[in-house]
Amino acid sequence: MSLITIIFLGIIQGLTEFFPVSSSGHLVLFQNLFGLKEPQIFVDVMLHVGTLISLFVFLRRELLQLFKGLWLFVRNPQRHHSDPRVKRIFALAVASIPTALLGYFFSDFFESLFASLRTVGLALIFTGCYLFLTKWARIKQKNLLLHPFIIGILQGAAIVPGFSRSGLTIGGAMFLGWKRKDAAQFSFLLSIPAICGAAVFQFGKIDTGSQPWPIIITGVVVSAIVGYIALAVLMSVINRGKFFAFSYYCFLAGIAAIAFSFVI
Repeated sequence: MSLITIIFLGIIQGLTEFFPVSSSGHLVLFQNLFGLKEPQIFVDVMLHVGTLISLFVFLRRELLQLFKGLWLFVRNPQRHHSDPRVKRIFALAVASIPTALLGYFFSDFFESLFASLRTVGLALIFTGCYLFLTKWARIKQKNLLLHPFIIGILQGAAIVPGFSRSGLTIGGAMFLGWKRKDAAQFSFLLSIPAICGAAVFQFGKIDTGSQPWPIIITGVVVSAIVGYIALAVLMSVINRGKFFAFSYYCFLAGIAAIAFSFVI
């Protein structure tokens, strides 16, 4: 893989990881365009690590508050068990369970889908329909046990390339009645253990010593920088109630992926 290719893929990853348009689906599309016919699972995971770095920077205040809440709870559980920060940590833990189970037991099946442009196209079109429906989501009361579990299932399903992780989780929380900002922050926080788990899992399966690390690290840096910018833009769009607008792009990208599948 050339330096130009990894920089381009890093830009694509940074833009699409948080925008609800499926980063993995776009990586499959452009890897095929670049002639990388075999699934580039390790490259995909490492570019996700780059956007994970951007998450840590963007959510640094929220993460610090969560760590403070956890520390207070550990010191005095009875006094701090109802702290909103502790409740959010509990909700994130509940949501991470189905994601981890789906990733562990079905990873080989999901990875096989990374070679199919047609699957990516169909999944992108589904994502577009899903996002468009969020236009009619309304605020309701939260259920801090059931709702996170459902959101975790949605995140697990987003391993399929073309299903947007941020789209399914943010949209799912909105359908369940969460406020837009809460839905987005929860989705971003929930992606941290998922990306970390996927990276560790892939490191255990691949000979990392044979990888072109200077090129890979370049891609990580690029995806981190672009990812931070994308996060800021996405939060602005969500706050203005325009999350559904990404559906139009997903429709176009899905149609393009299906069309390319017949000529590549």
